[in-house]
Amino acid sequence: INFGDSDSGIFGGTNTVSLAAGGTTRLTADTGVSVTGTLAVTGAITSTSDLTIADKIIHAGDTNTAVRFPAADTVSVETGGSEALRVDSSQRLLVGTSSSRSVAGSTARLLQVESTSGTSGIALTRNSADNGNAKLSFGKSRSASNGGVTIVQDDDQLGEINFAGADGTDLLSRAASIDAFVDGTPGANDMPGRLVFSTTADGANSPTTRLTIDSAGLVKIPDNG
Repeated sequence: INFGDSDSGIFGGTNTVSLAAGGTTRLTADTGVSVTGTLAVTGAITSTSDLTIADKIIHAGDTNTAVRFPAADTVSVETGGSEALRVDSSQRLLVGTSSSRSVAGSTARLLQVESTSGTSGIALTRNSADNGNAKLSFGKSRSASNGGVTIVQDDDQLGEINFAGADGTDLLSRAASIDAFVDGTPGANDMPGRLVFSTTADGANSPTTRLTIDSAGLVKIPDNG
C-alpha cells in the first residue's frame, strides 16, 4: 500500500507487516518489532522484560556521558568522554582505570582506585551532631560462604594494611605492613587480638616484624640482629 510515493508505504508477507520510507524498510512487525534508524519517543519507555543494548546508554544533549558495555561481562560509566569507573568480568570495581592489577601482593583486589593526582584515595566522612567518627572495618570468619560467622582461631589474620612502591617492574614489593591477628582463644563476645608492625630492610623484598602489641597490651620489640 502506498500513498502516491512508490518507495514509501506499508507492505506485508507471511505473518509479517512492514513500513517503508524512502525505499528503506524502517519498521517490521513479525514475532517482534524491528526498527531501522532512530526511534524517538516522547514520554517514558516501559518494558516488562529485558532491554538489550549493543553498546551504551547516553544522556540526551550530553552524548559524552554514558553507561557502556565495552566487553563481555563488563559495565562502565563515562563522564566527559572519559571512563570514570568499570566493573570487570571478575566483578572488580575499577575507579580511574580500565585494567586491574595487583598491588602489594599477588591478588588483584575487588576495589581498585587509580589517579594521576592527589585524588587517588578513599575519603570516609561522618556527619552527625555527636562525637561519632567515620570507620574502616576489617572482618574475618572461617565460613566458606559470604555472610558466614564461623568462629576464627588463635593466630588467624584478621586484617592487613600494606604499603608498596613500584620497583620498575610492578607494585608487588611491600615496604611496610600493619597486621592484626587473633591472640588467644576466641569465644562469644571474646576476641583477643594483637597488632604487628613490620618494615622491609634495605636489600630485602618483604617486611620483617619490628614491633608487636599483644592482647595483654605488652609491647614486644624483637632482636633482628
